[in-house]
Amino acid sequence: MHTPMSDDELSRRALYELLARVATMYYLDDMTQEAIARELSLSRPKVQRLLQRACDEGIVEIRIHAAPLLSLDLERKLKETFRLEDAVVAAAHPDPGSQRESVARAGAGFLARRLRDGTVIAVGMGRNTGEIPRFFRPHRSIDCTFVSAMGGSPSVDGHINPNEICRALAARCGGRAESLYAPAYVESAELRDTLLQQETVRHTLQAAARADIAVVGIGGTDEACTLVRSGCFSVEEIRQLQHNTAVGDILGSYFDIDGRLIHSNLYGRLVGLTMDDLHRIETVIAVVSEADKSLAVLGALRTGVVDVLVVDAANAQVVLQLASGGSHN
Repeated sequence: MHTPMSDDELSRRALYELLARVATMYYLDDMTQEAIARELSLSRPKVQRLLQRACDEGIVEIRIHAAPLLSLDLERKLKETFRLEDAVVAAAHPDPGSQRESVARAGAGFLARRLRDGTVIAVGMGRNTGEIPRFFRPHRSIDCTFVSAMGGSPSVDGHINPNEICRALAARCGGRAESLYAPAYVESAELRDTLLQQETVRHTLQAAARADIAVVGIGGTDEACTLVRSGCFSVEEIRQLQHNTAVGDILGSYFDIDGRLIHSNLYGRLVGLTMDDLHRIETVIAVVSEADKSLAVLGALRTGVVDVLVVDAANAQVVLQLASGGSHN
């Protein structure tokens, strides 16, 4: 049985991974302290202190054995292949729950380093985004705002709904949460248009569209995907999307393996940010961990929407293989 780690254990692990990352960049990648500070959104004195602590705790002495866990080579290849702003590759685990935790921990650490007072973060639905608050441990209070990027559903666990994720993240850093009180999908485009005319719904979506950062999951097209389990789509509708060559979705917008948007009557029923909205957000962070998501990840990266990918090492390897023309068994 998997036993969750305590807050102290999570904090120690997050610190160890940061020390190993900084030490690897400085001692193995020959980056300057100033360059490391820019890359990780830290001050230069902070980088100096982390390097000293890495030496004090023996991380450098043991030749940075954590470097393989950080998969820095995979991160570089992802950034180069897909022209990403950044990539964070978490260690792979055979257990899906442990895998999701590993990716969520990496995503939480990256998000904490990127936040500043005044930052607005749009947040999507899903198991991976929903896991991030558990590991989100900023070192200080941050006056930022988390806004739901799409509606939710009462048919799934609360912690994967955007409103709950926003509230949990805000509570961790002393920030604010702005909820979207609407379903993720409605029965028709006409009903959606009527809903968007309501002041509270319109205001929240406008705030989300003006966000500095978006944190989203990458959904699949299997019959047990979140949007089917949440009651947004029927199994027949997902099968039709599969027939139309869809491989995955971001915030309910489906795309094919080449990143092209799949146009269907379902698209007009979405209550949330569109792909065009995401294109206008400066930094879109996609978080994904499931073993069957490699095609969805590849399609998502080819949309041009994703700026930062947080993923497990196994998915990263398969996606790079697919992008280079390799087969997918």
